Amino acid sequence: MFNFFKRSHNNNHDVLHRLGLGVDTASGQAVNSRTAQALPAVHCAVSVLAEAVASLPVHVYNQSNDVRTRAQNHHIERLLNQSPNYNGVTAYDFKLALMRSMLLRGNAFARIEYDGTGKPNQLVLLHPESVIIRQDYGKLLGYQIALENGKFKNLLKEEMLHLKYHTDDGIEGRSPIQICREAIGLGLAQQDHGANLFKNGVRPSGVFETDYMFKDENHINRLKQSLASANTGSSNAGKILLLENGLKFKPISLSNQDAEWLDARNFSVVDVARMFKLSPIFLQDYSNSSYANFTEASRAFLGQTLRPLLTNIQQECTNKLLSDRYRPNTIIEFNTADLLRANSTERYEVYDAAIRNGVMCPNEVRRAENMPPRDGGDEFSQSWIQKGEALSEGNDDGNETL
Repeated sequence: MFNFFKRSHNNNHDVLHRLGLGVDTASGQAVNSRTAQALPAVHCAVSVLAEAVASLPVHVYNQSNDVRTRAQNHHIERLLNQSPNYNGVTAYDFKLALMRSMLLRGNAFARIEYDGTGKPNQLVLLHPESVIIRQDYGKLLGYQIALENGKFKNLLKEEMLHLKYHTDDGIEGRSPIQICREAIGLGLAQQDHGANLFKNGVRPSGVFETDYMFKDENHINRLKQSLASANTGSSNAGKILLLENGLKFKPISLSNQDAEWLDARNFSVVDVARMFKLSPIFLQDYSNSSYANFTEASRAFLGQTLRPLLTNIQQECTNKLLSDRYRPNTIIEFNTADLLRANSTERYEVYDAAIRNGVMCPNEVRRAENMPPRDGGDEFSQSWIQKGEALSEGNDDGNETL
């Protein structure tokens, strides 16, 4: 069926990344989606974004004449909020795996299976390394997936939910790991340097000098082994050196603080925060944080970081999970209200203004606070009408209103 397919032309870096071998960087570190997570800042950034999206509910609305009504029993709500497939995978784990694949590898895949009526009834996760994107002359034609029995299966593009991160051609995405591998490699090299320093470094480090002429090679080897066993490793740090034959120790290396190694390690956190468009606060760096800038960072997290990701997912779900007939009048949307949930005082001030101005009724507020409705709570306040009438009467009397 797909004999006319041609493979896309990938460069060497893309091929190595697909094979999971990693790409060598100038720092000597091989960087791929697995090795990059050894850097705590990368692991934290991916976790923050993936967990935030996975925890958000997805709502489906039917729209008619600019009026939206919630379709709680829609099959998409079941797939994305309850059970995406029959394998026992929860909606949270499903969305978490999709986000991790997209952030770490640039692409996330889920096979769409349909029931007898043509509706999607299952979304089956696929590992990105088991999927080949098929295209010809820049046009997406379908996918080829590797099965457990070693065989391959071809899928149409309508049978695949494909999330792409920062795509250059609209067909295949690229992750921050691929784009910024040199910065990640530098952070990994700094981490390895520190680990090796504590593992192999003699305290204090330097050279041994003596006027004595060692004639026996076994004597030299014994001295080396004695120094290595008694004074290397973090458990031996600070021990006194016992020297013989007129040996004198001459320190020649700088300390970690003098070399600003710790500052360089901290800078790698800032670098990773830039890669994923996060405030360092979300990478557990509170060195320059306060309550005020944490609140602003939370708002920026939703507007600048999460919103593009959510829009990407919403549009892909709309294109792949809805038929042409229902697509114009159906809206798929993440509910982000909880991300901006303020403290109790600020929240109730907002509720009060919403009720007085007829934006919300008391029962809507009670539902938002997980409280049962009460009699008469569905009535909307008319105070905004009365206020408008009072202002109008004041103007008719010739009185100015401020």
